[in-house]
Amino acid sequence: MPKQIGDNKKNTKGMGDRLNRIWEIHRSFKCPVIGACLDINEHRKVLKRAKCRIKKLKPHQLHRIIMENLNDQNGISQKVDSYLRYKYRDTIAELADLDEDEFFAIWKDVIHSGKMNGVFYIAAIRKDLPVEYLEDIFGEIHMLGHANLAEVMWARRDAQRQAEANQKITKLLKQEKMRSKTLKKENAATISALNETHVLLQRLKSGSDKAEPKAKNIDKNEFENANLKEKLRALENKNNQLLDQLHYLEREKRRLEIELFDIQSTNHLLADEVKQLIHQISSVVGPENNCDETCPQYQLCAKRILIVGGMTKMKHMYRQLVESSGGEFDYHDGYMNKGSQKMEALVKRSDLIICPVNCNSHGACEKVKKLCRKHSKSIKMLPSSSLSSISGALMESSIRLN
Repeated sequence: MPKQIGDNKKNTKGMGDRLNRIWEIHRSFKCPVIGACLDINEHRKVLKRAKCRIKKLKPHQLHRIIMENLNDQNGISQKVDSYLRYKYRDTIAELADLDEDEFFAIWKDVIHSGKMNGVFYIAAIRKDLPVEYLEDIFGEIHMLGHANLAEVMWARRDAQRQAEANQKITKLLKQEKMRSKTLKKENAATISALNETHVLLQRLKSGSDKAEPKAKNIDKNEFENANLKEKLRALENKNNQLLDQLHYLEREKRRLEIELFDIQSTNHLLADEVKQLIHQISSVVGPENNCDETCPQYQLCAKRILIVGGMTKMKHMYRQLVESSGGEFDYHDGYMNKGSQKMEALVKRSDLIICPVNCNSHGACEKVKKLCRKHSKSIKMLPSSSLSSISGALMESSIRLN
């Protein structure tokens, strides 16, 4: 943390006498302020007001455009400054003139509640805060990035588990729907047979009333009538069984639908939580185009990270983890059946190679170590391919390089 915040470049009446403009605050605070105080939709809104073409741009590209224009006064930096001052106008009116100790006491309260973006903005633009207060504020924000990274890993793991459970429930529900459909068809056929039996029985009874009372015919009709009644009772019993089974399946279907709804609701909550945590990490320790030695991820910025092996189905999560830390991502699945030329090409152009040994072949582990010695590349052998292990390796490599 520098010992002096940027000098005033321009004094205006009223508020400008007490507060820096966004391009005047110290560079260490610019990236965290933009990330914490402007969400992605607000990034887009500000850039549209500045007449920038932002169609199809990714969140990190929007963030980079803003950061590239915060070193001096220009169209984009003026729009950002105006938007933030309007957004936090009430907070500015409340906190801008507070005594330094009173303001710092408020900061210590809000940092624990998580509702500190407005107070953090005021801290960044005030001209009169002591260096020790600014160092404490910057340190708290910096460490939040590390803490939130671990929370993202846990949230993604839970989201993966919920997604797998969701797939199982969906498959089971589909099977139960097919079974219910089949039972309904069988029940309809049984009811139709019952109706035909009732009609036939009525005809027999009607014919019996009109027939002459001949003993032989009466015995025959009674025998047929007894057989038909027996068949009718059997069909009614079967129909009752099918109806009971149908009612059970309908209740089970309803239960599964409720369970599926709960899982889907949980998935949405987890997805929102993961999105929020990723945004918090990218806003606090994410890369920017003007990254220098004051940035917490300076040693990973523009570094190409190669992961060899691990769980192929988690490749997209490895990519998000590396890119959110500021690196460029490469991947090799560890299979050597097509030779080692591809692996060697990836090793040669990478700055750091990470090789989990629990989800990898022995041949791949030995080969990648030889290639790293051959081309003088840094390699990190990990006992696990979990996201937390990969995250730890990235953080440790960043610290060692520092």
